[in-house]
Amino acid sequence: MHKTILLLVTILLITPHFSALSENNKFKVVFLNPGNPDENASGNFWLNVSRFMNAAAKDLNIELVTLYAHRNHVLMKKQAQQILAHKPSYVILVNEKESALQLIKEITAHDIPVFMLLNTLSSKDSALLSAKEQSLFCGSLIPNNSIAGKNLLNGLVQIYESLPKKLTVKNQRNLLALQGDYNTQASLAREQGLLKALDNNKQLTYIDSIVANWSKKEAYQKVKGILKRSRIDIIWAANDAMAFGAKQAVIESKLAHSIIIGGVNWDIEDPHYPVDLSFGGHVSLGAMSLVMLKDINDNKLPQNKRHQIVNIFESNLTPSYRAFIERLHDKKLDHYNFERFSHATSNKLPFTIENLNKAFETKIKN
Repeated sequence: MHKTILLLVTILLITPHFSALSENNKFKVVFLNPGNPDENASGNFWLNVSRFMNAAAKDLNIELVTLYAHRNHVLMKKQAQQILAHKPSYVILVNEKESALQLIKEITAHDIPVFMLLNTLSSKDSALLSAKEQSLFCGSLIPNNSIAGKNLLNGLVQIYESLPKKLTVKNQRNLLALQGDYNTQASLAREQGLLKALDNNKQLTYIDSIVANWSKKEAYQKVKGILKRSRIDIIWAANDAMAFGAKQAVIESKLAHSIIIGGVNWDIEDPHYPVDLSFGGHVSLGAMSLVMLKDINDNKLPQNKRHQIVNIFESNLTPSYRAFIERLHDKKLDHYNFERFSHATSNKLPFTIENLNKAFETKIKN
């Protein structure tokens, strides 16, 4: 009896010590999200990036602070002082419209490491970093956007060619492309993938390529005008919001023929303007960036793995898509066990959509 009481007292005395130790191991990350904290005309992609990151931060004992630039790259350039006021251990930036270089310089001047997510520096801008700034550019995680652009076009062509012949015109495949913007690497790389796919689809006639600034509304307005003067059979969009806008324009135009439309992001489907194809999964990479920062902070991540380009994109026609989107829609991201992707884990999983599903199942069972 006395031994039991002594053991209980010992546990009570030790527990606060371990709690304090755990809290001391927590470090702060500021994420400058280029999007909005709610749904908007450019879709809910950036909102969902933050949702994934919030779930991962809880698993990894990271204090995450998210600031928003509201798709305003001019505002983004001015947010260094706001970032520094939080005294972060690390900062995660997205190089939206090539706006990150000056931010990196201002942040690293305070000896704070910077991690690039989804869009990194161009080689031209990287060459403008000093040796100190280079040393504090601690990592990056970028999806292979060129492959996404290429696979999207190939998939849209396959869907078009599977249509009943009465819905198509023999040997006529007129393509319209909707680009995100003129500068962001994701937009440019997706366009490069599109152009590569065009080389293998000689039956396509490239009618036009227009910039719609990632916006559903702008895509709707521009596509509606184009449909009045040109026949279009396939619309390739650099994100789903623009694809939804294009679909709205097509429906309202009441054309006699079918137009196949697809985009990128796995944005939660627009119930009014559903599209034919979407490639996505990269919305989860913000969570993986925190895993990488945790491993960097704990000196668990080898130097040669701190800058990664990953083939994360999958089609919404794959088996992994439905479960992924339902969990995102139902706000069940806390059920993922993001520690399964850390180098500190003995049975580490490569970060893929399929393995995310495994990490979800593992946490539920446990």
